[in-house]
This record gives sequence, C-alpha cells and structure tokens, in this order.
Amino acid sequence: MNTQKTRAEMAALRDAALEDLMATSDVQLRQEALEDGDDLAKVAMQVKTTMREAVASAQRQRLARAKERMRPSASARPFSSLHLSVEAIKQLVHGIFQTDPSLGLAFRDGKKQTEADWRSLYDDLVSMGAIKPEDYGR
Repeated sequence: MNTQKTRAEMAALRDAALEDLMATSDVQLRQEALEDGDDLAKVAMQVKTTMREAVASAQRQRLARAKERMRPSASARPFSSLHLSVEAIKQLVHGIFQTDPSLGLAFRDGKKQTEADWRSLYDDLVSMGAIKPEDYGR
C-alpha cells in the first residue's frame, strides 16, 4: 500500500467514526461509557485537560509567531552606532539624559564602560526613539 492510499483510507475511517459519533445521542454515549466501565468524571477531566493543553500550545505558537514578527531584522536598522565615534556617542547619550529626565541608566558596579557598552546603549536609545540619528546628520 502506498502512503497516499493509506492516508486516504485513514481519513475515510476518521470521517466515518466522527459521523457515527455525531449521530449518537448523549444518553447513548453515557450508556456505552458506563457499560465499558469508564468513569465519566475522569473522562470529562481528561478531555478538559487535553483541551486546555491544546489551547495553551496554540497560544504559545501564536506568541512565538508574534515575537518573530516584532523582532527587528539587522537590515531593518538603517542607523548604526558604527558610523559614530565613541566620543560622539557619549556626547549624544549625555545630552539625551540631561534633556529627558524620564530616562534612567545604571552602570554595572560603577566600572568603566566599554566601547561596546556605549554602542549598545546608543543603539538601544535609537530603537526606543529617544535618539533620532537623522536629527544629528548621521
């Protein structure tokens, strides 16, 4: 049997089983479950748990897709700190912190910041919209 034929047969069996299930009344389903020795409360709880897990999984997938869409690509950042000297970045950052009191910053243990730290801070402030590179001719 080839794979496509097997899939078609499985789909037909599934459709027939679902059609039979839908044609069966709730009373008949309960009676069959009791005859089989099933605990209806336990079955209901299993269905509820399975449905909750399916919803949670779907929501996690949806969140992951949304995060992926929101993640800026490297090519989406038209301005980069690499075009500026570290001294120019320091001046811009200090100027922004002096003019916008709502911005705050904490340095690690009061240690000296590396060039990469300053460039990262600049890029973060650009992505937040606090610094607009086009306003500085860059």
